[in-house]
Amino acid sequence: MYDWKAPERHSTISHVWLSEMMDENEAKGRKAQAFDTPFRYSDAGSCGRKLAYSNLGYEGEPFDAPATLVTWVGTTIHEKVQAAAAERWGGAWEEEGKSEIPGITSGHYDGILTHPDGTRTLYELKTMGGTAFKKSVGFSNKGLGTPVGPRRSAVIQAALNALANECDDIIIGHISLEAISKQAAARMEIDEMSRIIAEWRIPREVWEPLAYQELGRLTEILDDLHVDVLPERQAVDDDGNLVVLNPESSRWWQCSYCSFKNQCLRDGAGRVSIKESVNAE
Repeated sequence: MYDWKAPERHSTISHVWLSEMMDENEAKGRKAQAFDTPFRYSDAGSCGRKLAYSNLGYEGEPFDAPATLVTWVGTTIHEKVQAAAAERWGGAWEEEGKSEIPGITSGHYDGILTHPDGTRTLYELKTMGGTAFKKSVGFSNKGLGTPVGPRRSAVIQAALNALANECDDIIIGHISLEAISKQAAARMEIDEMSRIIAEWRIPREVWEPLAYQELGRLTEILDDLHVDVLPERQAVDDDGNLVVLNPESSRWWQCSYCSFKNQCLRDGAGRVSIKESVNAE
């Protein structure tokens, strides 16, 4: 009897549009930076070695199919949110502009809302899968527990953006691609929007020190590059600690998704002379 329940090993039709998108992205190349700075706001908290490779123009590996789809979905949602906010607040809403902290980092903001009293809120939106969203809001099968909040890297990214744009506070928004079930929402007495959306407002006295701390870290990475050294594989974790990553260990998701992973493995651990790097000319 024919087993129709087992999926085909390779799709015939469903993958076609995604393959075309991957080809288009490869032809376009890497997205241009907002300004000619060594780093991007979106690099916040990232591994120093990864930042060095990117700064030096090393060839990374292209997005795979899942990353291409997730990025497209996220971009589409961002565009819808920004357009709706512009319609709601009119001239008080600045939609996706760019800014820089000269000589160090730059990028685009998802939006800035100016309030009647003149204060400014920097908005940063993150889309994510259901597991990450539930963790951020503290949801578990037992109900609502202690939320972990947004990733520290997202907060630092928004903080750098807010510093460059002279904002007063920041709002981190989460939109989940998978909803908390209706049954669980009823047990926890949360509304329908809270099943897929959450926000955190962070005041200046909290985000500003994080921005300056990251600028100090980025400056140290630049100091290494100025003496022709690739920095340590060191990133900022969600507790704000500097941790040394190991791409040979499955523990570090940062390494698993890094486009420079194979390059980094070839170059080895520790601070490595750029002249000894396998991509050095």
